[in-house]
Amino acid sequence: MIGTLAPPRHRTMRYLAALAAPLLALPLAAGSAAAAAAPAPSGAAAAGAAAAAKSAAAYPSALAGATTPFTEYNAATSPNARTNGTVLAPDYQYGSLQAEATGRQAVQLVGQGKYVSFTLAKAANAVDFHYAIPDSLQGGGINAPLDLLVNGKVATSLALTSEFSWLYGTYPYTNTPFVAQPDGEVPHDYYNDVRYQFGSTLSAGTVVTLRVDTGDNSPWYVINTADFEQVAAPIAEPASGYINVTQAPYNVDDTGATDVTTALQNAINAAAAAGEGVYLPQGTYTISAPLNVNNVKVLGAGEWYTVLTGSNVEFNGQQNPASTNVDVSNLSMFGNVDVREDSDTEVTAFNGGFSDSKISNVWIQNEKVGVWITGPSTNLTLTDLRIQDTTADGINLDAYAGPVTDTTVSNNFLRNTQDDGIALWSQNYGDTDDLVVHNTVDTPGLANNVGVYGAGSGDVVAGNLLQDTVQFGAGIGIEQRFGSVPMSGTLDVLGNELVRTGQFDPGTDYGSGSVLFYPSQGDMTSTVNVVGNAILDSPYAAFQFQNSNDYSGAAVGTAPATGYSVSNVNIVGNLVHNVGTFVFQDQAPGSAYVAGTVADGAGDAGVFSCGAGFTLTRGPGDLGFDSTKCGMPAASPLWAYPGTTTFEAAATGQASPTQRVAIVNTASVATTLGAITPSAGFSVTKDPQHPCGTSLDASAVTDTASWCMVDVSFTPSADGVTQGSLTIGSSQGSKTVQLFGDTDPIGGDGGVAPPANLALTATMSASSSLQYFPASNANDGNNGSYWESQDGAAWPQTLTADLGAVQPEGSIVLTLPSNWGTRVQNIEVLGSTDGSTYTSLVPSTAYTFDPSLQNTVTIPLPAGTQDRYLQISVTGNTGWDAAQISEFEIFG
Repeated sequence: MIGTLAPPRHRTMRYLAALAAPLLALPLAAGSAAAAAAPAPSGAAAAGAAAAAKSAAAYPSALAGATTPFTEYNAATSPNARTNGTVLAPDYQYGSLQAEATGRQAVQLVGQGKYVSFTLAKAANAVDFHYAIPDSLQGGGINAPLDLLVNGKVATSLALTSEFSWLYGTYPYTNTPFVAQPDGEVPHDYYNDVRYQFGSTLSAGTVVTLRVDTGDNSPWYVINTADFEQVAAPIAEPASGYINVTQAPYNVDDTGATDVTTALQNAINAAAAAGEGVYLPQGTYTISAPLNVNNVKVLGAGEWYTVLTGSNVEFNGQQNPASTNVDVSNLSMFGNVDVREDSDTEVTAFNGGFSDSKISNVWIQNEKVGVWITGPSTNLTLTDLRIQDTTADGINLDAYAGPVTDTTVSNNFLRNTQDDGIALWSQNYGDTDDLVVHNTVDTPGLANNVGVYGAGSGDVVAGNLLQDTVQFGAGIGIEQRFGSVPMSGTLDVLGNELVRTGQFDPGTDYGSGSVLFYPSQGDMTSTVNVVGNAILDSPYAAFQFQNSNDYSGAAVGTAPATGYSVSNVNIVGNLVHNVGTFVFQDQAPGSAYVAGTVADGAGDAGVFSCGAGFTLTRGPGDLGFDSTKCGMPAASPLWAYPGTTTFEAAATGQASPTQRVAIVNTASVATTLGAITPSAGFSVTKDPQHPCGTSLDASAVTDTASWCMVDVSFTPSADGVTQGSLTIGSSQGSKTVQLFGDTDPIGGDGGVAPPANLALTATMSASSSLQYFPASNANDGNNGSYWESQDGAAWPQTLTADLGAVQPEGSIVLTLPSNWGTRVQNIEVLGSTDGSTYTSLVPSTAYTFDPSLQNTVTIPLPAGTQDRYLQISVTGNTGWDAAQISEFEIFG
């Protein structure tokens, strides 16, 4: 699995495993003593389920995922990460920066001096950052530098780009900025990766920092993860059996300066004819057409050393019959694909048929697809691949012209694919006897982390770590769909860990489950064993049986009269923790056998059932999902997108062109809309096509009155960047989205101004003040002066800011003089609209003022906070017998 630091999911797993450890050992054969309390599968089905339970022991879900060469640090949640930027709160809604981030959180840096740092737990000499920056106003991306420091000294300026990010419109999407209907016209695909190899090995304890410095001119930077690793020395040329492509007669240029497609293909052809391989030494090789491979080895000096780039960066296998005896390893492939064009077949890293072959240790980035195998193909191994930032699938086994069999997909790391992470698509023939084991699949932007479409006989999906499904999919989708051949044989789904998988599907207007059964185009009657998996923190259901009629809105309460069915499903020994809605969402006709499955923390009910004709046959050992309900949640958060809107090249004192923000009701009941309030510098008008009224209908795909739009513009009062927000009130609670306005062309050479401090014009008051240290010192803009309560006065002591009017607030920042020593103050944050009745916004917490962090503490406020008065209540200070604050800053 990925090396991470103190992952909380493992603590959860230990708790649940202790609760349910005996359950995997339950005998499943009909008539056994343990199964006597409830019906069980019989005959061959019982034997198959029992065999699957035994096999699941080889895939403990707590050890799921790929064993990667790197240690991953999440900027927002890792104990080894520190920041004075903004930690973006968790968000699962499509169109926000957090929803596409691993862990659903990230750190945002706005303004010079903002940073995020990582203290290395292990030695490393290389790093890969997963990041986002804004698009340009017209689309196509921007370029922006960001300084990388080692122990406080600048090591390099990283070249970041959004050229390969930001997609708009309907499938298969475009680069032209566009915001429209929730079913498919939501801006998305925000992230990219940048890697850097240090000049020497950094020891454990080294602090590596990303910091916004002079010339770092993006209005904002978002950092999700940092993957640090110790890269070995380059692989030397083998003593024999390989042609060095840089030597005569091929003389391939390894500087990247010239196109080497023809020369490299000639070397590959010669090696294949001689029964040898080709060796690509350390360097950059620019190509412009796919390289055809058959009966040949292609060896690079390593993923960090041998780089193929250019256009049409692809190894192409023969089709029907497939290429054979191909071995490609130890290199990287960086495409330049910035949009999905399904008719273009030459922008996939590995494309075609590969039998009796192996592809390993290849870094694939900015391609349309990582690996697309077209049947017939057999006995292929795909292992130790790193696939990220594609505009379509990560890996797809497509049985288009023949079956794909005996293929092993193992120990691969996939992130930010814009379709299925890994797909077994039995399009015209079967994907059979294929293994998808011990992979890590993070944040697929469209569709499933792992999808099985049709066939499935002998296939095993086991020991995978699947995280953070973004849109239109599940953690594992088992589906009769996309013209696939009928499901057949036995499919085993064993020992996977699914974390924050499933999502709100605007194609149906309700949540999709972590494990999805979808008989879209026919009955699914073959055996599926789902054994020993862990489903953790799904925002919606754990197991969903979708109806082929795709009903939505109020129709979910009335089961359709017809629909394809799902049967012969065994769900045994699974662990479910903290799902947002249901453990089982039963919407299709059919049945499943459930035993030894333990659940806790179901948000709405144990089972959703509205008379679709689905039967859950309960075996022994089930816990935690006895309650039932018909109907989707009445309480569901308002959805607004995009989560971040950025204006550029605005003229001081003049309103910019408007940009749209959509507002969507995701609840099963109508929602009353309240005030839609922008922060200073931004204004809102009604959208002429989809204006917002006083309410939104209950969520339903076909009802355009369930969503609306507002038009936002930016009028700068000064040069630089203005950071603000748009707050939308409703009976489902308020929703806030980010707004940024820039007077420079994005990516230009203008500076980045800090966000407006609302407290600078506030009236300050305190419960007590020491002579010469009044409350007004806390908003004078001088960090050297400070407020101090009367020494020795009884706790609590309060400091209150009167902003003059009720307005949205997003966070407060508290400082002390930067040369003071470390101290801890216990602080509660309260708010009031009238100055007399106060409500606690943030409970009393011990905050450390650390001189290494400029003695600055940032406290995020709950979403939707709107008050006139903000107050901090101090109940202790380890540094002095009084409360002390230099600056009390408030940001919208």
